[in-house]
Amino acid sequence: MIKLCAPFTAFFNIISPRRCLICFNFLAHTLVTIPPAGGLGDFLCAACQEQLKVCETTPALSSSVQIDQVFSGYQYGGALAKIIPAWKYHSRGEFSPLIKALVLLTLSRLSLSRLDFDLILAIPLTNSALKKRGFNQALFIAYCCAAELQLTLGMHELVKDINTEQQASLSRDERASNLGDDTFRLLNQNVVKGRRILLCDDVLTTGATLKAAAATLNEAGAVSVSALTLARVEL
Repeated sequence: MIKLCAPFTAFFNIISPRRCLICFNFLAHTLVTIPPAGGLGDFLCAACQEQLKVCETTPALSSSVQIDQVFSGYQYGGALAKIIPAWKYHSRGEFSPLIKALVLLTLSRLSLSRLDFDLILAIPLTNSALKKRGFNQALFIAYCCAAELQLTLGMHELVKDINTEQQASLSRDERASNLGDDTFRLLNQNVVKGRRILLCDDVLTTGATLKAAAATLNEAGAVSVSALTLARVEL
């Protein structure tokens, strides 16, 4: 139950109004409320939170022998289909704390702390894409995972030199052929040799990007490669 102190609520809403990041409705101020369970009440109103649908099943990438397990937090749609593109492509940094909260909720719900990983990596961007976007959204997610799970984060070991078309702009068949065997490479193969890797990205659609990266890691001697994405497109 949310407990309010009316005079202080009015005061803080005047000097520092807080709004839902999606619909912009006012939110009660955290200094005068007990936030609801889940940690999302600081960012989203109740109606927008209801649009977040968790993934109840593990996606099957049947054509891949490169990835051991794939974990996804939420279905890509509703509020999340507005949040991720705005954060990723339009420099909406105010979404970063919300993304972190969603990642931590995903880790807790899936009990990933109980699984045996020893290295976390992110799907990389090319230098030109990184310069244009300003940050790598997959690396942010990987950083949140590494901090929460207290695991080593490989910042720059996996690189992407070839500028490919954005997967989001392609059809399902085009996604599969957009990434070749030489799309990703490792600066130092010894970093992943003998390691159990959790590979992070923002959205899973066909899995083509994860498969291509996992193939590079396996060829370098990784013991296992699993993947975590914040969201998954339901095909």
